[in-house]
Amino acid sequence: MKSFIKLFVIGIAAFLVSVALVPFSATTAVAQEKAESTVAEEEVSQEKKLQKEYEIGTMTVTAQKREENVQDVPASISVFSDIQIEDADIRDTVELIRFSPNVHMKKCSADNSIMIRGIGSFDGSKYSPVGFYVDDVCFPIHYMYNPDLFDIERIEVLKGPQGTLYGRNTESGVINIITKQPDNEFRGKVFGEYGNYDTEHGNSPSYRTGGNISGPIVRNKLYLGLSGQWEDSDGFMKNEYNDDDEAGKIDHINGRGTLRWTPTDRWDISFIADALNTDDGSGFYRYESGMAKTGRHRIAYDGGDQWEQEGDGQTLRVRYEGDSFNVLSVTGRRYFETKTVGDFDGTPFVSTWSANGITKDEVETLSEELRVSSPNNSGPFKWLVGLYAFTEDYDLYVEKQKTIWDIRDTETDTDGYAIFGQGTYTLFDKLHLTAGLRYDHQDLEGEQEYDYMDRMTMSPQSKKYGKDLDYDEVLPKFSIAYDFADDIMAYASASKGYLAGGYVQNFATSEENFTYDAEYTWNYETGIKTAWLDRRLMANLSAFYIDMKDKQVSEWRPSGMRKITNAAEAYSMGVELKAHARPMRRLDLFAGFGYTEAEFDDWTATEMDMMTQQLVTYDYEGKDLPNAPEYTYNLGIQYRHEIGFFGRVDLLGTGKFYGDSKNLAEQDSYELVNLRLGYEREHFDIVCWCKNLFDERYATLKAIWGTDEMCIDGEPRMFGATVTYRF
Repeated sequence: MKSFIKLFVIGIAAFLVSVALVPFSATTAVAQEKAESTVAEEEVSQEKKLQKEYEIGTMTVTAQKREENVQDVPASISVFSDIQIEDADIRDTVELIRFSPNVHMKKCSADNSIMIRGIGSFDGSKYSPVGFYVDDVCFPIHYMYNPDLFDIERIEVLKGPQGTLYGRNTESGVINIITKQPDNEFRGKVFGEYGNYDTEHGNSPSYRTGGNISGPIVRNKLYLGLSGQWEDSDGFMKNEYNDDDEAGKIDHINGRGTLRWTPTDRWDISFIADALNTDDGSGFYRYESGMAKTGRHRIAYDGGDQWEQEGDGQTLRVRYEGDSFNVLSVTGRRYFETKTVGDFDGTPFVSTWSANGITKDEVETLSEELRVSSPNNSGPFKWLVGLYAFTEDYDLYVEKQKTIWDIRDTETDTDGYAIFGQGTYTLFDKLHLTAGLRYDHQDLEGEQEYDYMDRMTMSPQSKKYGKDLDYDEVLPKFSIAYDFADDIMAYASASKGYLAGGYVQNFATSEENFTYDAEYTWNYETGIKTAWLDRRLMANLSAFYIDMKDKQVSEWRPSGMRKITNAAEAYSMGVELKAHARPMRRLDLFAGFGYTEAEFDDWTATEMDMMTQQLVTYDYEGKDLPNAPEYTYNLGIQYRHEIGFFGRVDLLGTGKFYGDSKNLAEQDSYELVNLRLGYEREHFDIVCWCKNLFDERYATLKAIWGTDEMCIDGEPRMFGATVTYRF
């Protein structure tokens, strides 16, 4: 019955789309008829006004570290404005990526790693192949990649290696978040929200509130912006071992302040400070098979399930716009700490491996980037050069308690600098040739202290080892683009990226398996960006091929210990399509589709078979890369009536993927339907919403643990209402 209802709703949405497309077929005939008749001056003016309401506006982005129209950038980019983020009710990175083709995320208390075009990092890595930046300051480890989104100007999702302009750990792409800056307009809002998770073990309420205010302190000179948000919920997980309904609870507090100074028309200086504090539950992993199997949204932990995070950051941005060049300096500091207390084996049973695990990550970074670029009206040659330097201190402490004793304390210090530049020369006002180059250097120092109980002698043991690493990388980029018309541009590009080497914090036992080297990718991409029907329809298409060398993989060694090696080669290829149509006033249609084939080319490992406890040789050739959905898509329809009624439906699809390299832990394809209905006025909004309308059963993460399969359930149906007052 649920499948029939889902098909019925999708069928109705398809019918509405087909009806809405009728104005497209009539556009040419109407235009010809008007051209053959004499139109009064008032009618011409009215037509221009109407055309403006039909036209889909373009967005200015800073993806290439200079302001450009997104349709002029020779790369696949998904960009979301503040209005689009609010209309789609995008609250964090997990929800954001569902609207960007070929992007996927593993979310849990141990992993917030993002995959773009099928490229991900090994299990246990603290670094992602996707760069994550907020106001041009890097968030170094993937724990930080799922912040609550509030008071955002726009978000840019760049596909493909971005090593030339961004450096290390951007081999598959970059996510840029740009927060709102205060100006001469006084504005603000407050909102309150009630929601409810609809789970099989009962309803679970959720509350969220927040607001922002910004405006001038001294008009045309000094401005201040303040924003914050609080969220509280029992979550949707239940621990059956102790009848705890708060195993996956949510308690978030976020705040941000921005002070901006514009002493003259040429100078723009802003200082941004933010802080966060969370006290969540970590009870998400559950067994889908074996003696400890539990039902959907249920666990059975006899250990802890706490997940705490705190952090703060400060950013100083100084921008100068001159007649001959522009200068931007970005100085940033970020501190982040996360602590989890969890059941190591995820069962209520006492065994050799039963333990209460404590994990604490603490990272602090300081960075400085100085960029000098040509002015926006510089003529046929646009250029940019820059310097970048950073220092990063990272400490990871892991302790397992109860029936075993195992403590690891790993400290790593990283210092790095880079010199980079990129230029674009335009010939005949149509042909754009771009070349860029970056020299990237890193020095790493790492050491680990390992205290454990020897299981043979039952006596305490201690080891200490360390190693220094350094990397020097040259990262080029080339692209060619051609404007076939004002609104049609085709391009081709080639770029190199790399994921830096580093240290194994979780399971090293000696200097021999304490480190691993960098992996590399070359990305080849071609695409076309278009606008049609007087900009009522925008459609972009791209195709890519990625060659991966020295891929970092986790192997079981003949000694029975794990090791990270650079033993694999792999590839990824696919296509991406993004479209936005406005067939009639106030009606918007959205579509995105991404297909990825990501497989191992060459990787053979000798490892321990968990069933037979024998050494075997396993060939991974032809296996899908883990956590790489074969397709993702989104379809949406949104309508705003002139009297204030608002409605939106989104269908979000994810194709089949595997949670492990052997392709044993499989998640079938699934679709989510989100619905929003509301009434909007200039100062007041009320919106009723539902996420996962049909309560689709799915997992966001799959894993093999010994001989059993584990997963993290996706969120159940959630419904609620949000009231907003703007001033």
